[in-house]
Amino acid sequence: MGVLARRARHLAVLLLVSLVSLPALASAQAPSAAELARGKYIFGATGGCGCHTVPKQPVNAGGRRYDGPYGTVYSSNITPDRETGIGGWTDEQIITATRLGRRPNGERLIPVHPYTVFNGMSADDLKALVAFLRSVPPVKQAKQPKKISVPMFESVFLPAWLAAFAPRESPPTSAPTSGVARGEYLVRAVAHCGECHTPRTMTMATDNTRFLAGNPKGPEESEVPNITPDKTTGLQWSEEEIADYLGSGNKPDGDVAGGLMGEVIEGTLAGYKDLTKADRLAIAQYLKTILPIKNKIGK
Repeated sequence: MGVLARRARHLAVLLLVSLVSLPALASAQAPSAAELARGKYIFGATGGCGCHTVPKQPVNAGGRRYDGPYGTVYSSNITPDRETGIGGWTDEQIITATRLGRRPNGERLIPVHPYTVFNGMSADDLKALVAFLRSVPPVKQAKQPKKISVPMFESVFLPAWLAAFAPRESPPTSAPTSGVARGEYLVRAVAHCGECHTPRTMTMATDNTRFLAGNPKGPEESEVPNITPDKTTGLQWSEEEIADYLGSGNKPDGDVAGGLMGEVIEGTLAGYKDLTKADRLAIAQYLKTILPIKNKIGK
């Protein structure tokens, strides 16, 4: 066989191998329908990542304003737009931002984004969540610049605060699937209920000695109720009533959820309302096990 014939045969073999490999490569790279469904479910369990959506504006496109003692920040565009969103980030970079609060360039995220508790999400749930985020339509919308009013806040004070006061959830090897353990995982890590329902100290860190005991001055100046099982100031609903509220927004007294709680129940592309009855009951079961704390919120 001549040199040219051998080269032609070699090229033909390489081409055949490549063609055979293409379906496998595509299958390995493209998330399955099941993984996308799991990702959407976790997205809903976070409340639909509503902080990244301005009401009545494109989902996940960012721009929602948050004011704090350090200044003003705006939520990021987390659509897969490559120029203004996260389309140019690797999966690992998205997970690092979600869990550790670091952008690909090393910049710290202001902990309005609850990465200290999202750190407790399982690796499989985060992987599925990233796959779902990539499936949402890209929106070209640049982030508005933050306005930090405290000198050296990001270079000195924020790292010191994170080291001294920030909580940190530990991720499980795999996400619990049922019962109180499942409820605890959803409450503490995924739904990040403590970020609103736990009072804060003078340092603005959550006071986890009073976990879920309510906050008289919560996000957007709202009163956030005590949902510990304290008999006089806490949540006295039955497990069924709690589960129904998370799915419908309807309270046992006929009132309905409003404000931020109404937002996370409804969600954006998904919300708490899309949790299974089993998961909503698991949350209710866990809330019944936490330390009851007397802390009256409101009149």
